[in-house]
Amino acid sequence: MTTYTGVTFMFSTVYFALSSALSLQDKLPAYSTALLDSAFDRAYCQVDDVLECSRRELTSDDIARLIALGDSSLLLGHDEDAEEAYRRAQKLLGANGDRLRIMSCRNTGWQLMLRDRYSASAKCFTRMCNDDAASPSDMLEGLLGIALVQHQIGHQTAADDALLRAAELADEHRQPGWRLLVALLAREFDVQLQIRGAATLGDHAFWTSARSASMQSAGERAARMRHVHEETAVMSPMPLLLLQRREYLNLLDRLVQGDASAADRIFFAIDEPQRFGGAGQGFLAKLDVILAALAGGLDDIADRVLVKINRSEGEAGTRRWNVEYLYASSKVAVRRGNPAQALQFYSKYASEALRCLRLEAVEVRPLDKTHGGTHSGTAASDAVSARLPAKYRRAYRYIVDNLNRANLSTREVAAHVDVTERALQLAFKRSIGVSPSSVIRSLRLDGVRNDLLDGDWAGASIFDTASRWGVSSRSALAKGYRRQFNESPSETIYG
Repeated sequence: MTTYTGVTFMFSTVYFALSSALSLQDKLPAYSTALLDSAFDRAYCQVDDVLECSRRELTSDDIARLIALGDSSLLLGHDEDAEEAYRRAQKLLGANGDRLRIMSCRNTGWQLMLRDRYSASAKCFTRMCNDDAASPSDMLEGLLGIALVQHQIGHQTAADDALLRAAELADEHRQPGWRLLVALLAREFDVQLQIRGAATLGDHAFWTSARSASMQSAGERAARMRHVHEETAVMSPMPLLLLQRREYLNLLDRLVQGDASAADRIFFAIDEPQRFGGAGQGFLAKLDVILAALAGGLDDIADRVLVKINRSEGEAGTRRWNVEYLYASSKVAVRRGNPAQALQFYSKYASEALRCLRLEAVEVRPLDKTHGGTHSGTAASDAVSARLPAKYRRAYRYIVDNLNRANLSTREVAAHVDVTERALQLAFKRSIGVSPSSVIRSLRLDGVRNDLLDGDWAGASIFDTASRWGVSSRSALAKGYRRQFNESPSETIYG
């Protein structure tokens, strides 16, 4: 029996790495190979020479290298370096509004996901998928991002919807790696759901509430997802990172089945911090093992792994939401015979779970297959705002707060943040690929459509509803609405 020697990561990080490798495989084969070999440091070294280029020396050929630099920096835990690389790449795109818009959503979506900002992350990936200029690879990366976010907030049906669409696209894609990636993520979901659906974790309210809200049984889900699990593609050689994750999932599965011998093979990786990419990844891997052990009734193993988590590691790893860590700590405290501490941890867990669901889950909607409009103003605002420099987030907030005023102008918005109108235009174009006036038009039409869908137009004409959002021209409403949603306002109402 061989010893498990793979690198272990928070599972969304694995899929980010695989997506980056596949999307940049044609332009940067050496970088892609390094990522697929699970050598993140080597991948970084393949592209870090772009840092030596001055602003004037950079060309459009360097865009992919800057994106790769940002991705590898993010994988290694260097968030600020990643953000700077993405900013430089997006600046190089210049007048290519389509690519800038998609790349901005893509880069910000992954950054937000790795910071546990699920709602805003999902909105970025949804905008990316609904963009008419998105390539098949863009679509696949966006769908995988949506699936990951929806799973992590307990919306498994929506996650499966995205994964099914990804499988359809991957079946037709010339790169076989995408299909293998989709199948691996399907396996990931199965194992993670098996852990959290175990009878021994029946008091894990975050996940039991998600299961009770689901409209399908485990058998129905298995039948629906059968095709996604089929590995209809072949790569030679198989990516090491993919093989490592597959082996790791098999070991977690064995723990859930009560096989204590699987723990020894995982401990080897857990005990060596250098095997983890980025701050907090070791913590998250240990948490994976603790939950799997608890699910399999291997409480002593869960206790042993929890002891390995030190204070600094926990603080780095828990980040925005501490739900799983607090729950696991509560379960282990019960085993140790400390009911007071267990109750304290569980109370914090319940509070954290509710807060997460309120701030994240309620704002995330399943992917709209037809329209790009967002149904949640707050989430859409977060997604766009996150892609703007700090100073111009105030400008965007001002736009959102004053949409209902028909006389709102970009000059007024620029004056509000004390910049020239030209500077405002450039900042928006460079960051999100569209002008401030286009943002105003798009947000107004989103508002009109949301009101029509929610029935808020009842008792008023369509134009009266549009007027409430600052739309003062009937022709502009008709043309803009059809261009944005591929239908007329009346078709939205009556179908």
